[in-house]
Amino acid sequence: MPSRPVRPPVSDSWGGAPLDIARLRKLWKPRRDSYARAILYEDVRIRIHRALTWLEFAERCDASEDLDARLVAQWIALNSLYGRWDDRAGSPMPDRESLRVFAEQILSHDHDRLVASVLRAHAKLAISLFEDRYLCRHFWEAPSAPAGRNRNRDVAWGAANAREHLREGRHAAVLDRVLDRIHFVRNQLVHGGSTYNGRLNRAAVRRASQMMDHLLACFLQILMEHGYVDDWGGLCYPPIDER
Repeated sequence: MPSRPVRPPVSDSWGGAPLDIARLRKLWKPRRDSYARAILYEDVRIRIHRALTWLEFAERCDASEDLDARLVAQWIALNSLYGRWDDRAGSPMPDRESLRVFAEQILSHDHDRLVASVLRAHAKLAISLFEDRYLCRHFWEAPSAPAGRNRNRDVAWGAANAREHLREGRHAAVLDRVLDRIHFVRNQLVHGGSTYNGRLNRAAVRRASQMMDHLLACFLQILMEHGYVDDWGGLCYPPIDER
């Protein structure tokens, strides 16, 4: 890692507000090209490139007819950013562990408090993920049992707790729980726990995908603007040109 990071021109300032993916692509391109010419921040550039390619695919997925593929592609984009290689195991680190480390690291670079801005602006959407009892792990401990008072209390506790954390500015805790709920939906899809385009989980998949739109843009902006000089762990499956 260089001791004197290359910084883009002042005129390329991003303004410290959450931006959308299209704007981020436009702002990132000159920086990406500059770093490539200088052979700097290779691992971060690969992570961002991989994420953007999957987001391009996600954008081509129809939000009403191909929502499952859209959410899976969004999660792959996120996984491109948070995945870490475990040299001792010779495989990627466990998913939730590497995601937790990534979220903590992203927040440490969030000088403009973009995560807080996104969670506040989309609080209703975030809370809806906590109010869905089918995304509560306690529900699936005994899914065939009647929806008893304790289980409903667990779901209500999650939503109430999230609201309290938002009011108190404990955004790291809310982010961790939001990502956990989205990860739960992702697991249903990729592990065969859901019918393709199934009727029963449409609301959950739609809300998770909408939240991913906002969070991915936020994470990419922080990484592109402030976090690119940091070490994000070993890159999983780096490109190897054997020509």
